[in-house]
Amino acid sequence: MFHPSLRIPLICLALALLWANSALAQHEHSSGEFEVFVAAEAFHGSGQARRDDADPWINADVVVGLTEHQFRVFGEFFATPDEYDLERFQMGFEFVPETVLWLGRFHEPASAWNTEHHHGQYLQTDITRPYIERWEDEQGIIPQHITGALLESRQSIGRDGAIQLSGGVGAAPALTNTSLEAISLIHGNPGRHGLSVTGRLGYLPEYVGASSMGLLFGHDELDASDALALPALGSSHANLTIYGAYIDWSVGPWRVVGADYYVDVALDRTTRNESFMSGYLQVEGQLPRRLTVFSRLEDSSRMQESRYVALFDREDGNLEIALRRQALGVRWDYARRQALTLELSHIVSLHQQSNEVRAQWSAAIP
Repeated sequence: MFHPSLRIPLICLALALLWANSALAQHEHSSGEFEVFVAAEAFHGSGQARRDDADPWINADVVVGLTEHQFRVFGEFFATPDEYDLERFQMGFEFVPETVLWLGRFHEPASAWNTEHHHGQYLQTDITRPYIERWEDEQGIIPQHITGALLESRQSIGRDGAIQLSGGVGAAPALTNTSLEAISLIHGNPGRHGLSVTGRLGYLPEYVGASSMGLLFGHDELDASDALALPALGSSHANLTIYGAYIDWSVGPWRVVGADYYVDVALDRTTRNESFMSGYLQVEGQLPRRLTVFSRLEDSSRMQESRYVALFDREDGNLEIALRRQALGVRWDYARRQALTLELSHIVSLHQQSNEVRAQWSAAIP
């Protein structure tokens, strides 16, 4: 199913799994995890060109983790028939209870959506992710991956609640070929990578619960060395400072997921700096017979005026940047760890409007 170039990474992943199983058999204080998330999607969008991976689109996300005493190893390998990458690879040490220092490539803590849902499609109720939360290789406009150091801590507060703190520092993506290019652990790394500092402060009403709300911060120094990016941006650097607030709250059968970002773009070759806002709100409700309905609204301000945002909008017949979107759908968990999802949406982009229909099968193994 996968391209022959996937063989070496998959072999390495299999060896890591065998090593993990061996370690678990020898140490009573060890634990491990191994999950595979798979999905297949059919897509149609009015006024859009047919993408090679869109009709149908198949992907697999392999997650491997090992805990041995205070040591942690975690990896996430994502693959489609056309591409693959080691999305996360982290080695950590828990030097005090519930506080872990990680080294490696990880998801930016300032991303509200991706910190919770990651790459596995089965982990999110809907099919699409908000446009402001898209991955770098999907014309995402804010960084999502950092390579460096990550500190994660969760501490009790009050009777049942907790404060969760995540902070990361490392190499930011580079601006090349009108896209963000995060450091890859198995591919080449074009461009120059500046400094990224990012953080997340969250409040949890229950220490082990899923509900949380809090504040987000990120500062990314992006170097634009590409021949196409330099004239379009009018600057060789773009320093992004991101301020955000998020909520992920469940009450009975209802769940609310939302975030709002303010992004300041400082350019070094012009006195005209930029800023824009983008946010979303999604409401989910569980119904009888394992059905879940959901609806999401996305909106933005001043994105259409930003030269930085326009840099990511390619004229290929697809929608890379959305100013507004309304989406609704239904998910049916018809079997254990398997789901069918239908999603309809209306999108207003920088240059056109489109109606989309998506259908998806997703599953988690084992």
